[in-house]
Amino acid sequence: MGLFGYLLRSSRRPFLLALAASVISGAAGAAFIAMVNTALSRTGDVPAAVVWAFTGLCVATVVTRFLSQNLLFRLSQGFIQRLRRRLVDGILDAPLRSVEKLGTARLYSALADDVVVIADALPGLPMVCFSGTFAVVCVIYLAVVSPAVALTSLLAMGVAVGVYRMFSAYGMRHLGAAREEQDRLFEHFRAVTEGTKELKLDRRRREALAGAALDATATTYRRRSVVGLSVFEGAAGSGQTVFFGLIGVLLFVFPVAFAVSAKTLTDSVMVLLFMVSSLQGVLTWLPVLGRAAVALRKIEERLADLEGAGREQHHDSPAAPDGNWQRIHFRGVAHAYPGATGEQFVLGPLDFTFRRGEVLFVVGGNGSGKTTLAKLLTGLYLPEQGAVWVDDNEVTDDNRDAYRELFGAVFSDFFLFESLGGLPDADRAAKAGHYLRRLQLDHKVSIVDDRFSTTELSTGQRKRLALLTAYLADRPCYLFDEWAADQDPVFKEFFYTELLAELKAKGRTVVVISHDDQYFPVADRIVRLDYGRIREDQDHAGRAGRDPARESRILEKENSRGQ
Repeated sequence: MGLFGYLLRSSRRPFLLALAASVISGAAGAAFIAMVNTALSRTGDVPAAVVWAFTGLCVATVVTRFLSQNLLFRLSQGFIQRLRRRLVDGILDAPLRSVEKLGTARLYSALADDVVVIADALPGLPMVCFSGTFAVVCVIYLAVVSPAVALTSLLAMGVAVGVYRMFSAYGMRHLGAAREEQDRLFEHFRAVTEGTKELKLDRRRREALAGAALDATATTYRRRSVVGLSVFEGAAGSGQTVFFGLIGVLLFVFPVAFAVSAKTLTDSVMVLLFMVSSLQGVLTWLPVLGRAAVALRKIEERLADLEGAGREQHHDSPAAPDGNWQRIHFRGVAHAYPGATGEQFVLGPLDFTFRRGEVLFVVGGNGSGKTTLAKLLTGLYLPEQGAVWVDDNEVTDDNRDAYRELFGAVFSDFFLFESLGGLPDADRAAKAGHYLRRLQLDHKVSIVDDRFSTTELSTGQRKRLALLTAYLADRPCYLFDEWAADQDPVFKEFFYTELLAELKAKGRTVVVISHDDQYFPVADRIVRLDYGRIREDQDHAGRAGRDPARESRILEKENSRGQ
């Protein structure tokens, strides 16, 4: 089973220790049965040595079983932690475009469900080892009691294993198909949780997407799961039937065909009954272990997808761009999106320069490539053609992580973290409180234990909190992707006329993706995109009207407020 092999590769020593304890426990349990038979067959007083051996076997069975389970519990929790860590690292190390292609639902399904399925199955491994060892020792004991009975038992075990393998292969196919449906279910769940408002407003769409489509996927998942688990249960029942048939042969055929004493039959049947009871415990775990094998295979597929996309370099002490840099250049930079039917949207090739300390507006229609340009600029997308340069230094795999540290950004599909962890430590809480007041959020949000007290806010208010965290990061470059789109007129005015002027007065480079043409005069320069190409790049006429003295006064005013 793949789960055994994976554990041997990843946690060989603790796993082998757990298996050894299970084997000892199984052997002690089988020896315990032999000891019982020996004690029952004696006449007169039982020697003290037999009593002490009986006691020792009882203690050994219990202690080794506890040790085995305890070791497996420790191993399973560490294993799950490492597996989740691998998935998280794989997501963070893979290129963003590759993560987007895989999709949130598939990755979350692996992190949230597949790992749990494996964790639930790991405690069953000691039972498998215990029962396997128990069966082997029981057969050895039967060989001592009656070679014919032992040989017949081995034949029955071979038949039972063959029947199980035949059933289990069919069951695994259905469990694998059910796991494929699970990814689709997570897509439906994501649509329901993230599209609740839209679905509530449209009954037909709700019935189609959250009703018929979800029910169809859920029904297929349920049917496949029921068939797969039922087949495993049928395999368990078939194996049990084989052993019951063996006991019947011993009771009704052996006395006629062989000269077997009643005591031998009694001992043999008693041992076989214990074997059936032990193996029944194993058979209840087999469907769980089967699902775990499917889940592990799916996780390995996800990891292979992430690792196959290439790994981005992360250095503990990366070579940061020169603090006196002046320009970021795009030299023949291009990026392509493949379409579903073979068509492509291509941004570029672009030859373009971002100047230090300027306020740059990027404008254009929907689908013109503005957000793609933003991701290329911030280093989140890797150019498929051309290169990005900081002055005379090319951005490569070796320094891309450091290059990204130049940017603070609020994207249109931003994620708002509740924790302020990882942001610059100096007066972090005081600065956060200051910006909460400036952004008029202090009546709803406070800083508690280095976290926002709540993020259950309107979209515009959440964007203001995202702006606050970007400000706390204190980066030389800022990118705002349609930040003002969800703001009321007061905060639009604040953003375009105060915030941008403050950032420019501090020498920050600001790139703003915007449709608010009434504020275009605020920009030093405007770049217009059209179908992935720059159609216009010009210094804005409003630049001549900028007032450096006013910007200096704004910066002094901000500093006096406690910056």
